[in-house]
Amino acid sequence: MRKIAVREVYVGRQPIVDRELTVLGYELLFRHGPHALRAAADDDRATGRIIVNTFAELGLQRLVGSRLGFINVTRPFLVGTLPLPFAPADVVLEILETVVIDDDLLDGVRRLRAGGYRLALDDFRADDAERVRRLLPLVDYVKVDVLDQSPSAIARSVEYCRKCSGARPPALIAERVESLPVMRDCVNLGFSYFQGYLLGRPATVSSPTLSPATVTCMELLNRLAKPDITYDELEEIVRMDVGLSYRVLRAVNSAAAGLVRPISSVREALVLLGHRQLRAWVLLMVLADASDIVEEQLSVAMTRARMCELLTAYLPGANPDAAFLTGLLSSLDFLLGVPMTEVVARLPLDDTIARALVDGEGPLGEIVRIAKAYEVADLETLALCPVDLADLAPAYLNALAWSMATVGEAVTA
Repeated sequence: MRKIAVREVYVGRQPIVDRELTVLGYELLFRHGPHALRAAADDDRATGRIIVNTFAELGLQRLVGSRLGFINVTRPFLVGTLPLPFAPADVVLEILETVVIDDDLLDGVRRLRAGGYRLALDDFRADDAERVRRLLPLVDYVKVDVLDQSPSAIARSVEYCRKCSGARPPALIAERVESLPVMRDCVNLGFSYFQGYLLGRPATVSSPTLSPATVTCMELLNRLAKPDITYDELEEIVRMDVGLSYRVLRAVNSAAAGLVRPISSVREALVLLGHRQLRAWVLLMVLADASDIVEEQLSVAMTRARMCELLTAYLPGANPDAAFLTGLLSSLDFLLGVPMTEVVARLPLDDTIARALVDGEGPLGEIVRIAKAYEVADLETLALCPVDLADLAPAYLNALAWSMATVGEAVTA
């Protein structure tokens, strides 16, 4: 039987502190497992996973609170080949030491600075000075690798940074600080911030998530490339994939989207994101996604969502779009293996939908209760429902047929 991916997402975070040990921010690091000590790769895929995991899964607030998030980025993200679909307010983009510095890179950095992004040069040493000379005046922070370096070598790095940075020298961060003597030397040399095992080892934060089917993401990207695409068409695609629906909602709720407000339908989430942001997120999802859920479980979730939508014809006061979304989300507790209260806390849902999911309140709560009862042949509950049993059977069969066709399309590629 084909499977749909469900997995834990992991992000490591290591504090960066000032001289009083107050936290400036956290460097966010891709982790492939709960016990991993370092990233599996420093590449575009790892950067894509960090962005997706941070902004569309765990949430930046959960990882850094009111502090800054330092994220390693590779060349394609700096020159604009790959998108950065989040606002610049709470992040610092770290330029890796492996990035080739040329005119295209410098132009990309200038565009990012003009857009409000802060940047840091990572892993600087004095012997790398000539390579980064043109970049130094454009960054806000320089991270100097002080491990196994003498005080005189560290001093040369500091002096070069100050000499080449122009009128606005960057703040210096000593990284890989692993002993008190090194920390004291760095303070005396004028470093403002410090990072390393002495001050805190990377801690890993995790959360379960559903991965959208790659074929669905690719179809959505293809449609988004068309200038005359409508939100009706986009909604039709997103509704086919429970994992994609979940991530779209999370993206709206993240700081990346720039706003937090209650959502009552998939369509409303798409409108709030907009074509450009949606395209950026979907591209990163494809890049990031390389414990599975059995296809049958996904089929149950989609059948329930469709049945909830159809039941609005028999229950006044319930919107079909809201019913579909509520039915879809009502399956996430068993798909993700987390309580429904936690699922709802992660998403920017309208109060009516949230109460329906957690407490079974209102018309939407009643619709979900009926759909669940029909799934398991709970005759006692069905006997009390306001919909005639003769109408439930065709609604369920209609929903089942739609679900089988939809899930079949999503997993065959």
